[in-house]
Amino acid sequence: QLMAAIDRLPPRCGLIFKLSRFEELSYKEIAQRLDISVKTVEHQMGKALRVLRAFAQQKKLFGNE
Repeated sequence: QLMAAIDRLPPRCGLIFKLSRFEELSYKEIAQRLDISVKTVEHQMGKALRVLRAFAQQKKLFGNE
């Protein structure tokens, strides 16, 4: 379920999240790879984490209500 939620993130947001969490790139490395600012990476990661946190809470994926 969580992977499906990640796949439903907006394209750039999802890509940045995957590069950070799955490829373990730093925000600076992501910014360089995508030719964007580190602030943009920070903003997109914040957005992704808010969406995924809300999804997890709604689905009670981690047992914390």
